[in-house]
Amino acid sequence: MSTLLRRRSSSDHSRPAQNRFRAERPSRAAGPVLVEYRVITGEPAHLKVLARALRERIEDHMGHLGEVHFRHEEDRIRWVHLWHDATDLRSFVERTHDDLLAYRRESGTFPTVERTLWWSTAGTETTLDEAAGRAVHLREHGPRPHAFTLASPVPA
Repeated sequence: MSTLLRRRSSSDHSRPAQNRFRAERPSRAAGPVLVEYRVITGEPAHLKVLARALRERIEDHMGHLGEVHFRHEEDRIRWVHLWHDATDLRSFVERTHDDLLAYRRESGTFPTVERTLWWSTAGTETTLDEAAGRAVHLREHGPRPHAFTLASPVPA
């Protein structure tokens, strides 16, 4: 599945790694941040490579504020990420489409991706239990300010 990993050119290595460390990212001392809870379910043998490819892509994305949680559980991966806004997250999702297609070519199936979003205040701690609870709320009640999707965003 090496097709999932983007090859770095010499120009990639010479440019500053401006997105790798929180101190170098544009920061908001206060204000809203978009919290994303993403659960990817799929073929266990291929999930680790997909996760590595997604992490590689995310480290170069200006709108990404940080990874809060990561848990690999046999046939699924649970992630919590912080984003500047829905536009930045949508841009990342579009950039990863080729990785999902490569995953399908290698495993024979598409992974299932469930994404739950909500607005929070910068610096507010988010737990995996809270994130999972918001995903349940979204499934049971549909998009609301408490939990929504990219297809039905709620303004900050």
